[in-house]
Amino acid sequence: MRKISTIIAAGLFSLYAAGAMAATFIGPISSDSQVAAAPNTAYAITMKSDPASGFKLEGSKTTVLKGGDYLVIAAAQVGGSTSGNIWLWVRLNGKDVPDSNSIQNIPSKDFTTVLVSQGIMTLKAGDVIEIMYQSSAPGLGLIATKPANMPAVPSMIFTVAKM
Repeated sequence: MRKISTIIAAGLFSLYAAGAMAATFIGPISSDSQVAAAPNTAYAITMKSDPASGFKLEGSKTTVLKGGDYLVIAAAQVGGSTSGNIWLWVRLNGKDVPDSNSIQNIPSKDFTTVLVSQGIMTLKAGDVIEIMYQSSAPGLGLIATKPANMPAVPSMIFTVAKM
């Protein structure tokens, strides 16, 4: 009987510990191309995600429900119908995050690449994160593609993970 009680107690403890140590993260993507209608105008990137514990996603806004230290990574497939520059950065609670911007030159309409902005942030419950982009010419922005016989290439892959 003691052995059975010990096994049950160990199992319950393992279940409790697994739940308490469960990772808090969200991984939204965008399957849509999102290109600038006007140059030198900031646009918020809209995304979709499965429900994720600890977050609420509505369009371009990811609300943090549990405070803590988070790894934030935004990776955008960028290009467009012309040449010019594209910028990508993080906005927190409606304000641009200092030193979060990155830039990529698009030399031709046939060129795409991945542009990344990432960092570690201390966030509070209720903080709202948005990923922003801007381009120097209309028609530049985030490009989604669907190659034959391969997985789709999202225009944005976004990750927020509690550390």
